[in-house]
Amino acid sequence: MANLIKTALRNTVNQVRKKLSADYISDCSKKICEHLSELDQYRSAKYLGLYQATRGEVDLSYLWDRAPFQGKFCYFPSITTESSLLFLPATPATAFKKNTFDIIEPDVSPELAIDVEQLQIIIMPLVAFDGQCRRLGMGGGYYDKTLANKKTQCLVGLAYNFQKTSYIEANSWDIPLDMVITPDKIYRP
Repeated sequence: MANLIKTALRNTVNQVRKKLSADYISDCSKKICEHLSELDQYRSAKYLGLYQATRGEVDLSYLWDRAPFQGKFCYFPSITTESSLLFLPATPATAFKKNTFDIIEPDVSPELAIDVEQLQIIIMPLVAFDGQCRRLGMGGGYYDKTLANKKTQCLVGLAYNFQKTSYIEANSWDIPLDMVITPDKIYRP
């Protein structure tokens, strides 16, 4: 039954995100990125795991445009054949390519990947979350597989206010977030 609820929630949120205006996405994304950039964890971080927004996700352009000038190195996820992620380096000059899910990722050698344990903050997209920072993703488990048995420093989910739900039943393999940032609030478990 829980899988049916998660599927329905994914479908509903994804339908809402498809209808968001560019202005709404931009305004909310900027507020969320400003909240994140004010955190001590972000200010002291040198190695960031970011993502390229797709399908109405919170856009990180505001952060990424500034991060290199703040002495930060940015890494973006790339899907592997083992259904996990590599984090590849990128600068604003880096070429990107679409993967099998039409998500853009750095077009660089996998040999340049950073170990996820070296990333001081990993910023993750999500479909929904609850007050305990349990994350509902797209259902592929890529982040969960990548982060399983890894010592991570700070996992941050970014979301619009409407993506908060009262409860998400966690599976044994789900990796919890350290916080979720919305335009109006920072949630911590």
